[in-house]
Amino acid sequence: MSILGTIESDLGSVFSDPGKLVTDVVDTLLPEKLKAVGDLAGGVVDVVLGKESQALSHFQDGLRDLPQLTAESAATGVVSNTAPTNQPDAAADAQPTDLAGLLALPSDQFMKAISGGAVPAGVADDPAALLQIQARVNDIAQMNQMMTSMMSALHQMQMSVAQNIRA
Repeated sequence: MSILGTIESDLGSVFSDPGKLVTDVVDTLLPEKLKAVGDLAGGVVDVVLGKESQALSHFQDGLRDLPQLTAESAATGVVSNTAPTNQPDAAADAQPTDLAGLLALPSDQFMKAISGGAVPAGVADDPAALLQIQARVNDIAQMNQMMTSMMSALHQMQMSVAQNIRA
């Protein structure tokens, strides 16, 4: 009887919060550090189905899971430093001299250094170092895309509320 009760409660939660089912499925398929993506997917499903309060809950969970995306990745050796720094402008203009110095830069300075061609010569000649730089660029791009999607979903949710008020 306990198995049937579990199945019944799971089916009830699917109908009451379909975004949770989507979140659970995506979390199962993706690595642990990408839980924010699952929360985003669950939130989008809830927004589409008109369950704004549940969508907001998923989006808040996604925001809490964002630090996992920027955590240090031991497998690739990529170091993400997204904490705000209060460095003087002279330190911000300093050119990195090696891969560790380049990867230690905050995301905005890192992207400026890469797009400005401030890659040290030793790093530019090393294929493994270039792969680490590409992984960091991909992490930054993924974070930007996810934040854009979350902001878009929140905007759609606000528009939905405004349309419901008019009706």
